[in-house]
Amino acid sequence: MIQSFIPSTVHSRTTCTRVRPMQSDRSSVKKLTKLLAAVAFCAAGLWPIAVAAQTTSVACSDTSVLPNPIYLAGSSAFEPILSQLALRIAANHGITVVYSPISSCSAVNDIADNTQVLTGTAHYYIQDSRSSNAITKSCTLASNTKPLIGVSDVGYDTCTAASLPATIGDWHGHVQAFVIVVPEANVTTTAISAEQAAAIWGCGAKGNQVPFIDETAIQQRSPTSGAQVIIARNTGVPESAFKGKSNASATSLVTSLLAVADPQTAIGFIGADAYATLRSSLNAVAFRTFGQAKAYYADSDSVSVNKRSVRNGHYGLQGPMHFMTALIGGQPTATAKQMIDWLTGTQPIDPSDVNNTAYITTVASLGDVPQCAMKVQLDKDGGRFSSFVPATSCNCFFEKAVTQASSAPAACTACTSDANCNGGKRCQTGYCE
Repeated sequence: MIQSFIPSTVHSRTTCTRVRPMQSDRSSVKKLTKLLAAVAFCAAGLWPIAVAAQTTSVACSDTSVLPNPIYLAGSSAFEPILSQLALRIAANHGITVVYSPISSCSAVNDIADNTQVLTGTAHYYIQDSRSSNAITKSCTLASNTKPLIGVSDVGYDTCTAASLPATIGDWHGHVQAFVIVVPEANVTTTAISAEQAAAIWGCGAKGNQVPFIDETAIQQRSPTSGAQVIIARNTGVPESAFKGKSNASATSLVTSLLAVADPQTAIGFIGADAYATLRSSLNAVAFRTFGQAKAYYADSDSVSVNKRSVRNGHYGLQGPMHFMTALIGGQPTATAKQMIDWLTGTQPIDPSDVNNTAYITTVASLGDVPQCAMKVQLDKDGGRFSSFVPATSCNCFFEKAVTQASSAPAACTACTSDANCNGGKRCQTGYCE
């Protein structure tokens, strides 16, 4: 069984032969701690989620129900965070965010080709009166609806194999990690190498990666899914050549994964923000990318939620959210720019939230990392890391928010101005950094 990785030979291309595993070091204590922590967090409502979409016959263009609608389309992995931000946008500005989760690259193609329109149904969000959660509701799209903004887990060049044209702008938002997951009942598969992942999704049953040899139990998304593209770029398997059961969305993938009769044979991948709400039913698997000596969780270990391995560049399955819109004379429309500023955290949705702490808390609580808490950046999807220093840092506040602690780590000094800081540090997001 795949319990750990460290193959004797590093391959840059998929080869359908078995890769030698090593013994896992996960203990039952860690497992139990993780499960209890997840249950406690969810019970306390500390991880706000978007409740499953409810069917409705309302038209998306009915402004009596959805005032001032703005249409976005793209990554289904973005929806948990979007649902929470959409509630604040509606409350503060009277704007309804209407979202069509058609997949990352489908949205990029829609922005690139202005003749493309959205079809079928889309989602909008209302406040759950019983909790902080958003309720996702469906509406019917008009036949001529075009997205103002496309939201993608991956870059324009990754989706189109072409450079970003001068007629389209691309803004980077929070950094999203992607996690390889197995059902909660599987406590032996704790780590996987890029070589093993390539054998599973590139070769399926022929990859001979026991117990992941049943291609109906191996879960994939689709070639236009940002999650699948990120896995592809980090394993060398073309996104169009994945083996396993196809799923239209992250939600569908999780449903398929948990429906597998033998949970030991099931494996898939989802965004870390989706996983944040599913820790009681899924286990994340540590990942070792090509050239690394060991595997890393997206967090510092299997039970933490701090995303330290994402922030410092040890965890390879990650990338920034991309917000794309058409440019006129080199500039986005005022409406598109304002919406992008809110969704990327460039400007607070609530003007009174000077440090934009609500945005940081939302992103942190749902498993992703705002740019202000990152220490590295990627040169391209699946590329190389380099050092990154944000214009305004929020590492201390992020650590406090993501752990739901009453205060930041002991090494962090609270401040109200630069005068409270020394050693070349500035007062940023309430702490000296």
